Amino acid sequence: MLVFLKTLHFISLWAAGGLGVGGWVLQHVHKRNGQRPSVEVVQSIRMMGVLALIAVLVLWITGYLLSGMIYGNLPSSGAFHVKLTGATLILICSLGANLETLRSMRAGTPPRAGLMAVYAWTVRVSLLVVLFGAAAAFSGN
Repeated sequence: MLVFLKTLHFISLWAAGGLGVGGWVLQHVHKRNGQRPSVEVVQSIRMMGVLALIAVLVLWITGYLLSGMIYGNLPSSGAFHVKLTGATLILICSLGANLETLRSMRAGTPPRAGLMAVYAWTVRVSLLVVLFGAAAAFSGN
């Protein structure tokens, strides 16, 4: 079971990152070329966002289960809690970006650029926090 959870955790990490980067690349290329994305591209970006959110949720669930199996509960180190805070911000921003995209699709307007930029930068900074927190939290083990 431990190997299965670790594998699922790694695949979820890979999927969340890849889908997030892929959606950003699609948006960036269209914006740089001054083109409006087609309906199919918008739907693809939306689906990538939903799949990334699912991957982040699976990442959270498997991470919690792995902590329980390996440590008995969540580690109490400060570095682990920093990592957990970064992961929480990523989850909140992923959910917020998906809700904003849904709102904009229903209203027939583009997503609010300022809000989406805040989400994007928060996720980028939080990823660095998670990486450094993970390195510090698990360097002693």
